[in-house]
Amino acid sequence: MEVVFIILLILLVNTFFVKLLRSKFKVKSEGYLWLLFTVHFILTTAYILYTSTSRSDSFNYYNKTMYIDDWFSFFQTGTKFIGFLAWPLSRTIGLGYYSVMLIFSYIGYFASVFFYLVAVENIELKPTWGNLSPLELVFLLPNVHFWTSSLGKGSIITFAIGLFAFGLSRINRRFVPTAIGAFLIFMVRPHILLAIVLASIIGLFVTSGGLKPFFKWSIIIVAVFLFINLSGSVLKFTDTDTLDISSSSTLSHRTSELTKASSGIDIGNYNFFYKIFTFWFRPLFFDGLGALGFLASFENLFCLVMAFQIIKWLIKSWSGWNGYFKISLFAFLLGSVILAQITGNLGIALRQKAQLMPFFFILYCKAISLMPANKKNQ
Repeated sequence: MEVVFIILLILLVNTFFVKLLRSKFKVKSEGYLWLLFTVHFILTTAYILYTSTSRSDSFNYYNKTMYIDDWFSFFQTGTKFIGFLAWPLSRTIGLGYYSVMLIFSYIGYFASVFFYLVAVENIELKPTWGNLSPLELVFLLPNVHFWTSSLGKGSIITFAIGLFAFGLSRINRRFVPTAIGAFLIFMVRPHILLAIVLASIIGLFVTSGGLKPFFKWSIIIVAVFLFINLSGSVLKFTDTDTLDISSSSTLSHRTSELTKASSGIDIGNYNFFYKIFTFWFRPLFFDGLGALGFLASFENLFCLVMAFQIIKWLIKSWSGWNGYFKISLFAFLLGSVILAQITGNLGIALRQKAQLMPFFFILYCKAISLMPANKKNQ
């Protein structure tokens, strides 16, 4: 009965938010937001079934909160912070494992919502399938939903990045969401916040227009300040003395441990470019990772096609990409470099890249919006 109550509560809360978002943003319809919700929770069910036959960290996160009395002992950067978020649900309210899973899954759903809102307020595309444009269709792709549907880092970090991206899209009006998103990213993965801060600096430096000079230089100054202060925290978090990932023996050791930690193809010894390609676009059909890998191969094949469009229109129309899209581009690239270097095998790469792929979807939608046929319809 508890799980049924949580499902009904989530449906009630989502009804409120769907109506709120429909009234304040240029979303296609309430129906689309419910479609996004439905896809996410179908994949949540699939994930719960998946964890019934495979080891899942979500069990460990939940169990640790049940046996530790001190809530603030979890208030640390990294894995323990997930326990800090779960502890009030499991210990204070007394919710069971599946109830907490559903709540974290709903947080993961909002990760996709935030990225979708960013897309619709910055890009216009005509419908190509029914009433849906490519902008709506890409956010229905399953990999991001699947890996953000559980109690764990995947749902929280993707939500945090989505909230940060949403705030940054209109930074002059959304400083609070930006700050909250940055804080959550820092608490879960400080190195990813460092990558996003660096991406913001680079993106704004190579942008001649878009933001007013006051906001542009304000963001750059804040980003430089954060970069300087974050560097020390990241070094402490990763237990290393250098930001050069390729030369860090500590991170190399972690990579080898991640290789042992889960089944899949070992990518630790790949060269840099093949590792990045593998991180973005594998598994493909020849990799043979079972049913999950086979299904992921369809999406990865589609992502390969999307990548060609992004590259094509980056080269053709670099000036048509404003500061926000350039920040998204560098956030995706720098985040991918960091995560790919510390990803031990292909199975883990599937989960790690889910937190960055919404940036990729936004870049793809921007790319095809620059096509002459779409420009005429804007």
